[in-house]
Amino acid sequence: MFSIVRRFDTEGLARRTADLNRKKGEYIVPGPDFIWSIDGHDKLSPYGFQIYACIDAYSRCLLWIYVGSSNRTAQSVLRQYLQVVAEKGYQPYIVRSDRGKETELAAEVHYAFARTMQNDLNFSMGNCWFYGTSTGNQRIESWWSQLQKSQLYLWTVGK
Repeated sequence: MFSIVRRFDTEGLARRTADLNRKKGEYIVPGPDFIWSIDGHDKLSPYGFQIYACIDAYSRCLLWIYVGSSNRTAQSVLRQYLQVVAEKGYQPYIVRSDRGKETELAAEVHYAFARTMQNDLNFSMGNCWFYGTSTGNQRIESWWSQLQKSQLYLWTVGK
């Protein structure tokens, strides 16, 4: 079969072969509590469970996990963020999330905390809160994948 592909799709074969040798960029975090990644996991929402979690991007330590009926409310995410910050006595330098409505209040509070510690007039939200795609939030997405494969699989079989 390989010879058929080589014969009829040489361009596609060359492109796929080049992708195998491609080096992906490294995700480098300077140290613990520098970046926290937060995200929701909605795979169990058909069963009435919604999950929201935060993970330290350096150590991959789970900082909080919320399981309940409403992870989509901004107040819930803010409460979780403030509880962990109060317990630790400090906040991360950067928080990484997707642009969900549930992160807006936490982002504003984190920015207000960070702004009070900076003496830079040009300090902006983008200096302390990174928005991106949910799939681009590598640390928490990797954790969701492990959770799905190890614990949630039985709940979602057949879905």
